[in-house]
Amino acid sequence: MEVFAKDIIRLMDEWAPPYLAEKWDHSGLQIGNPERIVKKIMVALDITKENVSYAVNNQVDMILSHHPFLFKPMKEIDLSTAKGKIVENLIKHQILSFAAHTNLDTAAQGVNDALADKLNLQNRTGLVPVYSEKMYKITLYAPAMIVKVLQKKINEILKDETSHFYLLDDEDDFTEAVRLEFTVKESALNTIKDILEKDYPSAYYDIYSLVNRGTESSMGRLGELPEEMEAKDALLYVKEKLGIPCLKYSGDTNKKVRKIAVLGGAGVEFSSLADIKGADLYITGDIKYHEAQNTSADGFLVADGGHFYTERVIIPYLADRMRKEFQKRNWDVIVEEDKVSKDIFSYM
Repeated sequence: MEVFAKDIIRLMDEWAPPYLAEKWDHSGLQIGNPERIVKKIMVALDITKENVSYAVNNQVDMILSHHPFLFKPMKEIDLSTAKGKIVENLIKHQILSFAAHTNLDTAAQGVNDALADKLNLQNRTGLVPVYSEKMYKITLYAPAMIVKVLQKKINEILKDETSHFYLLDDEDDFTEAVRLEFTVKESALNTIKDILEKDYPSAYYDIYSLVNRGTESSMGRLGELPEEMEAKDALLYVKEKLGIPCLKYSGDTNKKVRKIAVLGGAGVEFSSLADIKGADLYITGDIKYHEAQNTSADGFLVADGGHFYTERVIIPYLADRMRKEFQKRNWDVIVEEDKVSKDIFSYM
């Protein structure tokens, strides 16, 4: 079965919806043709000279990175620069670049769930609320036969976006008008309207905004270690589990640690929230000197695992998820993990 880049993009948009991305972010298509057939995809943290060279030499058709390659607009493309050469290589060899950044940080089974899984955190909840989707109730009036066909179609297309179907006044005579009520997430509302208006223009329906909200999406995770540990043992546990060569930390280590908050990448601004929510230890990256002073002033224990090591966990996690999904869909696409890119920092 031929698989196009647009098919994989659509799947990623389902897993990490664009509306979860921060406003300043630039997730999505970076470079390339969505109509390109994809036979091999590589999952990476960044687009680098090294992994693009690997992609060229190993017939990779698409690179799915966490960090956007074109994070800031390019006013000019100078092919003599390092970034310009990467652009040239991607275009010349028709390799599509796609990024899922802050939307993948927040999404279920995204970066922070991968990080929490790596640390075996249990009883998990979200750390930083980002999005709570609005819910609607649709009341549909149409002959019973049309309603039953509609319900089946909606369930097939939007099985995870709709719920609580109630068929009222169901008669044996399928020509009789009946009433179907169901709830739908805001993100799927336009799709429902399209189905109704294009395929069944004779159907009448009302839309009601509901007070209750849908599932809350959060950045970061808060969970418990399998067992309570001494603070320094907990830090060693994190260091070993994430393969961090040098783990920096600040705060009181003369205590027990059970509850841990994690936020991959750079999340020091949420240290106070982690403290308020009862975390004994907060793991993030890119902590600056004065930020560490502020967070540890009252003894709160914070560890800087580095941007690279707190986010690279998503690479094997996402690659494995894609392999399983592709197999389920009978997509003949090879999924590779970026093995050539390394932390930009070296340690002595």
